[in-house]
Amino acid sequence: MIYDIHTHHHPPIPGTAIVQLAPDDFSPQVGHFYSIGLHPWHIREDWRTQMAKLLVMGLHPQVLMIGEAGLDKKNGFAPMDLQLEVFRKHIYLSELLHKPLIVHCVKAFDELIALRKESKAIQPWIIHGFRGGIEQWRQLNRAGLYVSIGNRHDEELIKELTPQQLFLESDDFGDISTTYQLVSDSIGVEVDDLEQRIGNNIRRLLTAP
Repeated sequence: MIYDIHTHHHPPIPGTAIVQLAPDDFSPQVGHFYSIGLHPWHIREDWRTQMAKLLVMGLHPQVLMIGEAGLDKKNGFAPMDLQLEVFRKHIYLSELLHKPLIVHCVKAFDELIALRKESKAIQPWIIHGFRGGIEQWRQLNRAGLYVSIGNRHDEELIKELTPQQLFLESDDFGDISTTYQLVSDSIGVEVDDLEQRIGNNIRRLLTAP
């Protein structure tokens, strides 16, 4: 069962996390699961070549999700119009391959919601590392978007989410157990029960139409 929806490190136990890889780094290890995408920080002149690679790699049976991809008004080097174009390509790939999209979004939630409506996407989108509050989450939820929580999060938001809406990640920190303990303490659920809950949520997400 997968307990960590987004990480940049291979977990000690294969098959318990979805590991983010860029196109040039894709070399799947036995038993592990992956997401592949072109991060908005890494958009370069050869982005079309990278996207062509993603189309082929996305067919690999160990690739469960597309991304992380998205929009970043604070740290992105590429202009916003190019970020939007590249993100639309990821949306297309996600829909074509019927695989959820893991999203990086910084200070561009209005644009993200507009793209969700514009694209009429069916596949789930999960905003990773979400640190916003309840009101921002409610706006995203109305647009049909999910959020994934890491070590830094709004404790009140954790309590607002229903059991079916909760996803946890280690991102670049490497140890998901810390995140589980923090969230367990926040909502008063035993870690073992929380792992079962998150694992079920991720399984449902990956088997969505």
